[in-house]
Amino acid sequence: MAFLKRSDTSYFIKDRKAETAITHMIFFIAAIIIAMTVIVVMTSNVQSLTGATASSSKVLSEQIKTDITIISDPEIIPYNSTLKEYTFYAKNTGRTDLDTEYIDVFIDGLHVDPQNLELEFFEPDVLWQPGNTLVIDVKVTTEMTEGDHRILIAAENGKSDSMDFRI
Repeated sequence: MAFLKRSDTSYFIKDRKAETAITHMIFFIAAIIIAMTVIVVMTSNVQSLTGATASSSKVLSEQIKTDITIISDPEIIPYNSTLKEYTFYAKNTGRTDLDTEYIDVFIDGLHVDPQNLELEFFEPDVLWQPGNTLVIDVKVTTEMTEGDHRILIAAENGKSDSMDFRI
C-alpha cells in the first residue's frame, strides 16, 4: 500500500476482519472454559458413582456369602415358664463368620430388645461360624397368646430368615 489519501481512511473503518478474529477467539476461549468446567463436574460425579458402586458391591458380596436358617420345629417351641423365655435355634448356613452382637430378632414384627435376648452356642465360640447352631432365648414379660406367630432373625448385613410358628 502506498500512501493513503484522506478519502481512503474509511477503508480501515469498514475492515472488520480483526474484530471478527477477536470475537471468534473470545468465543473459543469461553467454549474451552465451559468444556473444562463440565469435565471437572463429570469427573467428580463419576468418581462418586465409582465409590458407591464399589461399596455396594462389597455389601452385596457379603450378603451372598451370608445365610441364616432357623431350624426350630415350628410346631413345638420350647417355653421355660420359670425363666419366662422361649427358645429358638438358628444355623449359620453361609460361608462367613457372624458377630452375634449385631444379630437382630423380631417376633410378630416387633424388635426384641437385646437385653431380652440370650444368645449362646453349643460349642464355645466368640463368632457364629458357618455350620454352628445358635441357641436364642427370648425373655418375655407375659406368655405369648395361642395362635400363629412369626420370628425373623437378621444378620448385620441385612440377610435374614423367618419362620412361622404356632403356640
